[in-house]
Amino acid sequence: MTVTVEVKNKKTLNLLNDLENLGLIHLQPPVPQEAEITAHENPPPYQWLRGIHAGLHKGSVEDFLEDCRKDKEREFAIEKRQDEERDRRRANATLPS
Repeated sequence: MTVTVEVKNKKTLNLLNDLENLGLIHLQPPVPQEAEITAHENPPPYQWLRGIHAGLHKGSVEDFLEDCRKDKEREFAIEKRQDEERDRRRANATLPS
C-alpha cells in the first residue's frame, strides 16, 4: 500500500526514518515539482488505450459498467436490424416476381 504524507514538522522526519530503520515502512524521496509538471505534460505511450474513458478521472466502476451495458444494447440493436434486413432480402429473393 502506498500512502502520501505531508510532513508539517521537520522533526517528524526523524520518526519516519526510525520506522524505516525498523523495517516497518519504506520512504521514497519527494518528487521535485518540476518533474511532476513534466510527467503530466507527457502522458504515457499507452494513454490511447483508454479509449472513450481517456481524461475521465472521476468515473466510478458503476459508471463504467453502465456505459458497457449501453454499448452492448446498441450492438444488439444493430445486429437485430441487420438480421431483419437479411431475412427480408432472403424473403424477397425467394419470392417469384
